[in-house]
Amino acid sequence: MVRDTGEGFYDPYIVSEELLKHGFIYDKDYIILEVPNIVNITYGRDVGYKIEQETLPSDIESISATKIRANAGYNPV
Repeated sequence: MVRDTGEGFYDPYIVSEELLKHGFIYDKDYIILEVPNIVNITYGRDVGYKIEQETLPSDIESISATKIRANAGYNPV
């Protein structure tokens, strides 16, 4: 995953080129996903907390890990 910070530090194409140099093959050994830049996750004594909702594209929001596990035949006891 590559965080989209809006600052251009981690261009997915540069990341892909670096992985290729080390012998990794795109779509076989890895894929690159751009993810939002999550900056605040805080908890603990006397710190309080801040909850912000991250909204992802609908195709990602609709992913269900429960369905993926069920289709993979995973049945926890």
